Amino acid sequence: MSSTDLNNEDYFSDHPKRLPSFDDLFRPQAQLSPERFFRNLGQPSGESHCSEDDFQRAVFLFRRLQSTRRTISHLIIFLIAVSIVPFVCLALPEDWRLGVFATGIGSELIAGALLFVEHGRWQGRRRDYCHWLRLVHRRVN
Repeated sequence: MSSTDLNNEDYFSDHPKRLPSFDDLFRPQAQLSPERFFRNLGQPSGESHCSEDDFQRAVFLFRRLQSTRRTISHLIIFLIAVSIVPFVCLALPEDWRLGVFATGIGSELIAGALLFVEHGRWQGRRRDYCHWLRLVHRRVN
């Protein structure tokens, strides 16, 4: 028997096919919702081996992840809007230009620092969410 036959799952007809790994489930969909994840877990066997507490915890972690993502989106939109300030300064009277320009630069720096902090928070929350889904996936399999 060759090594290609050993690696072929369909070669042994009396063995069921392997369940997809967590990475195979998560990789194509970066934002895998809890509903879709738990539905995918229940598909191969036809029944769900997960408790409602597991699902509720996943929903909680997913909502935290989404709220941070919304904050990041708002900060990016704010940064884009504030980047227009130097061009607006050209249309302002001479005595207003320096104050508006300094305010625009200061608000860009503050928004950039907030974006940096929120991105770190998003990475941590995404790691927590993925870790929880991996634990549930491992326990079910």
